[in-house]
Amino acid sequence: MTEKNIAVIGAGILGLSVARSLARKGAKVTLFERSHIGAGTSTTSFAWINSNGKDPLSYHRLNSAAIDEHRKLQRDTKSALRWLVESGTYEWASNEEDQQRLDQRAQRLIELNYPARKIAPKTLQTSIPEIRLDPRAGDIWHFPAECLLYPSLFLARLWSEARDYGARLEINSDVVDLHESNSEATLKTADGRGWRGDNIVMATGRWSQEVMLLLGQKLAMIDANKANKVACGFLAYTQPQFIQLHANLITPELNIRPEGGGRLLLQSLDLDDHANPSFPPPSEGFIGQEMLRRLRRRFDNTDHAKIEHIAIGQRSRPADGLPAIGYVTPLQRVYLMVTHSGITLGPLLGRLCAEELAEGNRSPLLADFSPARLLGKSAEDFPAFATPQYPAAQ
Repeated sequence: MTEKNIAVIGAGILGLSVARSLARKGAKVTLFERSHIGAGTSTTSFAWINSNGKDPLSYHRLNSAAIDEHRKLQRDTKSALRWLVESGTYEWASNEEDQQRLDQRAQRLIELNYPARKIAPKTLQTSIPEIRLDPRAGDIWHFPAECLLYPSLFLARLWSEARDYGARLEINSDVVDLHESNSEATLKTADGRGWRGDNIVMATGRWSQEVMLLLGQKLAMIDANKANKVACGFLAYTQPQFIQLHANLITPELNIRPEGGGRLLLQSLDLDDHANPSFPPPSEGFIGQEMLRRLRRRFDNTDHAKIEHIAIGQRSRPADGLPAIGYVTPLQRVYLMVTHSGITLGPLLGRLCAEELAEGNRSPLLADFSPARLLGKSAEDFPAFATPQYPAAQ
């Protein structure tokens, strides 16, 4: 390709993924990040790689392809670093109504060729000896293709590779002005520095609405600063535990995943109504203690478990819950990438968006996700999507 000069705003998983893919294609890439790598939602996520219950069908297919992209990326890397844990997910319900919904969802996934199978509780207890299962629980669903991710390790790998291919990173560079003309796109940072080139990619996560205003356009996004479960949720990190957990668990009252070194990451979606980004809870407060009570009901060897800290993950979520990927200006020099399932979709979207930017080829996988449906609108124009889709955090 003829070398293109492209700016990427935002050094989270989407920004680094597209920067890496563009640099590999020979583009001259400059990343502008107003704080530091991973300063946004990318590092406050349950980081569950899946396409479990993601509707409509086009969104499911996009996420399913993204799981394969993650695996291929790790398999093809020359580094010994492993950021992806091919753990699978185990899920079960505690009452008949919830079990029926789970069974229906799993059967639908099987029809879509998404790996899923039932296992007996004793099988899980053999695999995870410390686990405590409710005797009322029915069969357990296992989704073996699903994975977990260590976000910081993955971001490090993405940036390392982008840098090796010539990408530059400008940290502490807050973009305050954007323009396009027939011949070029331009931006300016808060300290007065300018950039001009062929295209600008906005990978600004939950700040996308704010950055779009620099172009004089509204973008329908949820407000990630609001204190409710649609906008944000708790993530609790424990001290190392004496538990042989190697998989992701989605249980009736607590989601649990290994976080390295024996530590666990906990999530309780029913508590997220209490989440307020302005007031992160202390680890010894109500939220932390309630999560510990639930953890002790689930595992042996956790009587003395403690939480090291609780983070509040603020969701980067378009108002209808679906990705917004594509050009947002008449001259097609400014390109938007924003989605809720960024951890799952990052590497795939990075490659697909780089192909569109560099070669003009838009993948059929992106056909339903043009940003046009969100432009000039607000979240109030999408009231049917005020409740988060399952699963709520990835």
